[in-house]
Amino acid sequence: APKFLRQLWAYRSTLVIILTPLILLPLPLVLTGTESACGYIILLMAIYWITEVVPLAVTALIPLILFPMTGIMTSKEVSKAYFTDTNWLFIGGLMIAVAIENSELHRRIALRVLLLFGTKPRRLMAGFMATTFFLSMWISNTATTAMMLPIVEAVFIQLKESEIRTHREMIKVKNMHKYKPTIMFMVQKKKLKQSMRYIQIAFIKSSLSKNTQGKEQREIEASVNEKMERLVKGITLCVPYAASIGGTATLTGTAPNLVLAGQFQIIFPNATQDLSFGTWMAYSFPNAFVILLLSYAWLSWLFIGFGFSELRTCFKCTEKTLGERNAESVLRREYRTLGGMRWEEGTVLTVFILTAILWFFRKPGFMPGWGQLFNGNVSDGTVAMTMSFILFMLPRERPEFLCNSKDQGLMRPARPIVDWPTMERKFPWSVALLLAGGFALASGATKSGFSVWMGNQLRFLGGLQPWAICLVVSIVVCLFTECSSNTATTTLFVPILAQLAQVLEIHPLYLLVSPVLSASLAFMLPVATPPNAIAFAYGRLKVLDLVKAGWMLNIIGILVLTFFINTFGRSYFKLDTFPAWAALAPSALPTAASINETTTIV
Repeated sequence: APKFLRQLWAYRSTLVIILTPLILLPLPLVLTGTESACGYIILLMAIYWITEVVPLAVTALIPLILFPMTGIMTSKEVSKAYFTDTNWLFIGGLMIAVAIENSELHRRIALRVLLLFGTKPRRLMAGFMATTFFLSMWISNTATTAMMLPIVEAVFIQLKESEIRTHREMIKVKNMHKYKPTIMFMVQKKKLKQSMRYIQIAFIKSSLSKNTQGKEQREIEASVNEKMERLVKGITLCVPYAASIGGTATLTGTAPNLVLAGQFQIIFPNATQDLSFGTWMAYSFPNAFVILLLSYAWLSWLFIGFGFSELRTCFKCTEKTLGERNAESVLRREYRTLGGMRWEEGTVLTVFILTAILWFFRKPGFMPGWGQLFNGNVSDGTVAMTMSFILFMLPRERPEFLCNSKDQGLMRPARPIVDWPTMERKFPWSVALLLAGGFALASGATKSGFSVWMGNQLRFLGGLQPWAICLVVSIVVCLFTECSSNTATTTLFVPILAQLAQVLEIHPLYLLVSPVLSASLAFMLPVATPPNAIAFAYGRLKVLDLVKAGWMLNIIGILVLTFFINTFGRSYFKLDTFPAWAALAPSALPTAASINETTTIV
């Protein structure tokens, strides 16, 4: 029996792949119609995504196969759903991120910010969190974490060795001062021979070294090791946590944000509310920044300690210890190896800043945007693809005709900032396919009527206040994403929550924004996000360390999201009304709101 069970476990992935569609098969056979067929496909994909028996990107291709076979959508319709405007925004944003990584501009920014914050433990943690938070707003959370953690390791090694060496020197000085009178008294004995004097001094020093000094050294080293281990655990954890938080601040920061933006356009094609880059950042950046500050306070207290006396000296200019000076020398040495800013880095930085400005001011909301010059025909995807296209043409080195060279020979063309082999190697194509599969799934759920059916099943939630529904859903999504991909989780929940909002006549963004943001708050398990897995792979963390630190961050995140959506979000998105474009959406059921333009939420 044990051998049989071990054999089953060895083939568990194969069994899940084969048995799942067979077990779920009665659903479309007994309940005829496109709704049940779509439900069958969604359940099949959900199980494959959660168990990861098939690569996530491959599972995302299932709608291309099953939607035409079941009559939900034609092959042409499914294919169009895979490449929406939002997906091109994602692809263009990632191309710019690859250029930043390839030029090592992100490494220069990281080291510069760390040197600015300093190397005292709390400042060091704040520096790593702030740097990771900022970088993950623009490049992938995984790439940011993979770049920052080696710097953490290098700094930690210097801190630990220097602290132990400093304490050893302090013990030697302390003991020499302690026994100085005895030694001096023996030296001043006139009747002792010169040789006897040296022998006794050597004997005292030897005894001191073997007994008192050795014991104190062991105790001090054990104390320093424990302190350093706690510190490195805290800093190792703060990097993936800050990356996850920073990804929520911008529309292109993490895939779930783009899932919401893309599916929102599919489900509500007539929406006057635009989830543009500027609109998202204006709301989500303050949200993310508050979560970052509270997370820093929690992690600092948990791993470093945060008493009132320490709070007063936290940012006070005090003399640096040997360990802190050595850690700073490591950062300075790493920064010096980069040399001066190269032409390539300056070019990428210029393109990056220009892209962010164009994204933000295309349709900022508080003023007319430059997008009106093109009659609103351009989108954030247009900007992303334009700037990424330019990166394939701009030179990597300073062109020779701009150099003051006396050589009159033929000028050679410079290589571009990014070439296609580099892009092909570094671009996360699997994430792009996963995102595209989510858009196709949302289109199928809307067209088949599955979203309407699911929304009707959740009508019982209408007895709760909207803020309570939002809180419950955010908690469910937050827990669900601890054991599954946050992109897959968002893909599954957004169509259901959109239909629930239509059935209950609640502004759709009320039930969509906070749950989607909570999908990125996966802090408790190594498998929850790739950044968590990378940090765990360094071997300094146990699962219990993530649970101890992560449970409070989950609570902090949910509370902050709930507070913001019910205060700032209400006025920013005008959540107190049920808009007409939501009532007239293709998947909406006939409601009172389809007659009246808006209905105030009571």
